[in-house]
Amino acid sequence: MDTKSKSIKPALAFLAFVIGICLLLYSVAAWTYLYVYVSPATRASLMDVFQPDYQQTYTFRSRISANLYSLLDFDYTTYNEEDNSFPLSRKEINLLYRVEKDGQLLASNTDASLASPDALPEGYNFLLIWDGSKASIWKDGQAVDVYGDGFFRGVEEDWDVPGYSNSASSSNPAYAELTVSLAAAAKPFNPGDDYGLYGMVQEFAQARVLIIWLLLVPPVAGVALLVWSIVWHKHKVRADQAIAWFTGHIWLELKLLLLVPLTFLWVLAASCTLNLFFNQFFGGPLRYLSIPLALWWSYLHINDLRYNFGHLRNSSFCTSCARLLGRQEMGWSVGQRMDRRSVLQFILCIPFFLYCALQLPLLNQYFSLPMMVLLAAAGAGLIAAQVWLLRENRRTTADMDRLLTRIRSVGGDATTPLPEDSDLRAAAEELDQMEDKLKAALSQQMKSEKLKLELITNVSHDLKTPLTSIISYTELLRQEEELPAHVKDYILVLYQKALRLQTMVLDVFDVSKAATGNLPVNLRPLDFAKLLRQTLADLDEDIQASGLSLRPALPEEPVWILADGDRLYRVFQNLIGNALKYSLAGSRVYLTLTTADGRAEATVQNTSRDELPYGVDFTERFVRGDQSRTDGGSGLGLSIARTFTEACNGSFAIRTQADLFTASVSFPLTDTRPEPEVDA
Repeated sequence: MDTKSKSIKPALAFLAFVIGICLLLYSVAAWTYLYVYVSPATRASLMDVFQPDYQQTYTFRSRISANLYSLLDFDYTTYNEEDNSFPLSRKEINLLYRVEKDGQLLASNTDASLASPDALPEGYNFLLIWDGSKASIWKDGQAVDVYGDGFFRGVEEDWDVPGYSNSASSSNPAYAELTVSLAAAAKPFNPGDDYGLYGMVQEFAQARVLIIWLLLVPPVAGVALLVWSIVWHKHKVRADQAIAWFTGHIWLELKLLLLVPLTFLWVLAASCTLNLFFNQFFGGPLRYLSIPLALWWSYLHINDLRYNFGHLRNSSFCTSCARLLGRQEMGWSVGQRMDRRSVLQFILCIPFFLYCALQLPLLNQYFSLPMMVLLAAAGAGLIAAQVWLLRENRRTTADMDRLLTRIRSVGGDATTPLPEDSDLRAAAEELDQMEDKLKAALSQQMKSEKLKLELITNVSHDLKTPLTSIISYTELLRQEEELPAHVKDYILVLYQKALRLQTMVLDVFDVSKAATGNLPVNLRPLDFAKLLRQTLADLDEDIQASGLSLRPALPEEPVWILADGDRLYRVFQNLIGNALKYSLAGSRVYLTLTTADGRAEATVQNTSRDELPYGVDFTERFVRGDQSRTDGGSGLGLSIARTFTEACNGSFAIRTQADLFTASVSFPLTDTRPEPEVDA
C-alpha cells in the first residue's frame, strides 16, 4: 500500500499543479473582466445575492422604483379590475399597493390603508408613499433618507423616484394628482405562479450558488491546489522528470514540427483574450480552451528543454540515421571510409555540373561560339581533374590501410612495404625505426628488471643463514644470568632488531618470488568468514594493546572461495597490522565481509594518524604513507598483500578519502566444497 501511495503522489502533485494554475488563470480573467468591463449596476446586482436583507439590495430598489413609475404612468381612465394590462398583479401579496386620486381609490390589492408605517399589515416592514411631489420611505418603522441633498447621482447610489431637483420626471403634472403607496413583506413567501418579490429572492439564492461556484470557489481551490503542489514539490519534480523521460523519447524533428501548431494556438488564445476584453465578444467556449492548451503545450516543451537539453540530439531522427551510418562505417577500414567520402563529395558536385551544362545553351546570346567552346572545355577539364584527384586519393587511402595494418602488428615480424612513390612511405620508414628503438629499450628494461630481481632474491637468500645464526646466539646470550643489566638491555635491543631484519628479508624474498612467478600457491575451497575470525583471534593480543576499537561485521554462514589459506592469512595479517600501527589513537577499525553479484569482498577501514599523501600507489614496493616514519616498517606490507591476493586469483584495491584508508580484497564465490576428512 505504501508503494502504491508513493507511485501515485507524483501524479497527484502534478495534477494539483495543473488544475490550480488553470483555476487561477480563469479566476484572474473573470475578476478582471468583472471589475474592468462590467457596468457598476451589473456588479451591484451581483453583490445583491450576498445581502441577507433583500430590501437592502440594489435590485429591490430598482424593482420598487419601476413599480412606482409603472403605477404613476398608467392610464386609469379605462381601468377596471379585470384589466390584464395593469402593471401589477393583484395576486402578488408580497407587494401591496394603493393608488388614489383626490381621495378616490383607483387601484389596490389590499384593504389596508397603507397610510403610515404603523398601519402596515403584519409581516410587512417596508412602506413607500408618493404624495404627489415627494416620495417618503419607511423601513422597520424608521424613515429612510430618500433624496439626500436633492441631487440624483445614479441608480447605484440613490432611489430612482420622482422629486429630485435634476429629475425630468418630477415635472410630469400627472404625478402630482396621484397618491401611491407600496408595502413590501419582510420575508416574501410563495404566492403561486406569479413572479414577484418571492421569485426575486429565489433568483438571489440561485445566483448566489452560481457566483460562489464560478467566482469564489475557483480562486480558493486554485490557491489550495497550488499550495498542495508546492508542499509536494519533490513529488512534482518526480512527475516532471517522468514527463521529461517520455518526451525525451520523441524525435527532435517532431518536437520542432509541433512548434508550428503551438504558434497558431497562441495566436488564437491572444485573439480570444483581446476580443473578450476590448470587443466584449465571447464566442464559443471551445475557443477559450486554446489558452490552457497553449499554456500546457508550452510547459511540455519547456520541461523537455529543462531536463533533456543536453540530450536533444540523442532523440533526433537525423542523428539516429547518422549514428547508424557511423556504426556501419566502423566496420570499414580507414582507407575505405576516406575513399567513400571522396566519392560522395564528387557525387554531390554532379548536380552543380549538370546545372552549368544546362546553362551553356542559354549563354549563347551573350558569348560567341569560341567562348562557349572554351567554357565547355574548362568544365570538362574540371571534371577530369576531379576524377584524377579521386583516383589519387584512392591510392593514398589504400596505403593508409596498409600503414595502419603495420601499426597494429608492431612487435611482430610482419612487414608491409609501401611503394616508393607513396605519400606515406616516409611515415612507414619512421614507424620501422621507432619499432626497432622500442624493442631495444624494452629488451634493456627487461634485462635490468631481471638482474634486479635476481640480486634481491640472491641477497635475501644469502642473508637468511647469517641472520638465523645471529638470532640464535642472541637468544643464548639472553639466557645468561650473570650479565649486567645494561648489557642485557643491549642484547634485547639487538635481538628485536634482528627479528625485524629477518622479517624484512623474508618479505623481500616473498615479493621477489612472486614477481618471478615462483610463489607456490595451493588453491582450495575455504570459508572466508572463518579465516577472518581466525586472523582476529590470533591478533587479539595486538588489538588489545593498540588501544583501538576493532568492529568486525562478518556473516554467520560460510562464505566459500578458492584461495590459499596461508597466503590469504598473511594478507589480512598485514592489513590489520597496518591498521593497528598507523590508525588515529582511540579511533575505530572496521572489518567487513559482504557478498554481492557472485563475489565476496572483505574491507578494512581505518582513520590514518598522519595525513595521507595524494596520488600515491600504496601497493608499490617500499612505498610508505609517511616518509618520516621511524617505526622500522619496510613498506612491503601492502605490496605483499596485493601480490598474494592476485596470486590467489583475487582482486586487491586501495581507496583513500581524506584521512580514511580503505583496503578491499575480493574473490569470486565458488560452489566447490572441501572434501570431508576421513578418520584413519
